[in-house]
Amino acid sequence: MKLFFERVFAFVCILCVFTSCEVEFDPNEEWKAVTIVYGLLDQDEDTTFVRVQKGFLGSGNYLDFSKEKDSIYYNPEDIDVFMVSHYFWESDDIIRDTFWFNYTESYQKEDGNFYSGNTPLYYCVTKGRLNHTEAMKQTYKIVVRNKKTGEETTASTRLIGDYDIVTPGSYMQFQNRAGKQILNCQWYNINSYAASNNQGVVAKMYQPIIRFYYKNNGKETFADIAFATQLCENTYPGVLMSFNLELDFLLDGLKKELTGKNCSKTDRASWFELYILSCDLNLYEYYSYSRQESMQLVDKPIYTNVNNGYGLFAARRQSIKMRFTHIDEKVVLALNEFFDE
Repeated sequence: MKLFFERVFAFVCILCVFTSCEVEFDPNEEWKAVTIVYGLLDQDEDTTFVRVQKGFLGSGNYLDFSKEKDSIYYNPEDIDVFMVSHYFWESDDIIRDTFWFNYTESYQKEDGNFYSGNTPLYYCVTKGRLNHTEAMKQTYKIVVRNKKTGEETTASTRLIGDYDIVTPGSYMQFQNRAGKQILNCQWYNINSYAASNNQGVVAKMYQPIIRFYYKNNGKETFADIAFATQLCENTYPGVLMSFNLELDFLLDGLKKELTGKNCSKTDRASWFELYILSCDLNLYEYYSYSRQESMQLVDKPIYTNVNNGYGLFAARRQSIKMRFTHIDEKVVLALNEFFDE
C-alpha cells in the first residue's frame, strides 16, 4: 500500500494540467487563464511550498498549449504569492502575520506531452512561525495576486492540533490474537491541552506507518510501511483512535523493500519508529473526490477549496511519532536473512 499522501500528490498533478477539461466552456471564446494553487501546511516542517500554475480556456489545441512554459506557468514578475493569518474567531480582513513566498525552479519533470523544463515552486521558510501557542489558534489564507489584473486567488485552512500516541510505548511487542500477531496502536484525536486552548483542529484522517532504518550499499536510508487509513468521524476532542498493526503485513512490506538490495544494519540504537500521519477535512475530501472506486471510468467532479481558481490548500501532520527502543525478536529474526552481517 502506498502512502495516502503520495497518492494525493499524483492527483494534484492531474488536476493542474487538466482542470480546464472538466469545465463547460465555449471552445471559440477568448483565451482565459485559470489560476491553479496547491499547498499543504504542516507546522512541523521548516519550509512551506506552494505550487502555482495555470489552467486555460480558449480555442486551439490544448496539447500544444501545454508544451509551452508560459501557457501553464505564470511569469514570476506578474504575480505575488503570500500567506496571511488571523485568529479563527476574527474577520479575515484582520492580518496578524504575513508570509511572503519566494520563487524557485527546483526540479526537472520527465519528458512527455507537457512542458518538461524546470518546474516553478514558491517557498517560504516557516520554521518556528507556525508551531507556537498563538500561531496554532489562527487561520491561514494563501493568496495569489495577479499584478496585471489585480485579481486574487485565495484559499484558507487551519493547522491540525497536537495529538499523542498512547500505545504502544517504546517496546515493540506483537501479541497473538485469534491466530494473528498484533501490535495495538492507540492515539487521541487531539490532546487535551491543544483542545482546551483552541490550538488547531481535529484531523479527519490518520494513517499509521512503521519506519525501518537500514543501510543500502553502506549508506543509511529507510523504508516506510504504510498501514490502512483511519477516519475520525467526530470533530470534538477526547476520541480514542485504535488500530491493529499486523506483523505479517509489516514483514511482507519490508521484504518487498529489502529484496535485491545490499543491506546492512544501521548504526542507530533504534531501528524502528511508529508514525501517525494525519490530514484535515479538505485534504481527505480532495482525495475522496479524486480516486476511482472501481475499474469503471466515471466522470467525477473536481474538488477544490480555492476561491477564484482551482486546487487545494490544506493541512497535514507527519511528525507525530514513537521511537521503539526494544524490537520484537520475531521481527529481528525475520530480517536477519537480508543483512550481510
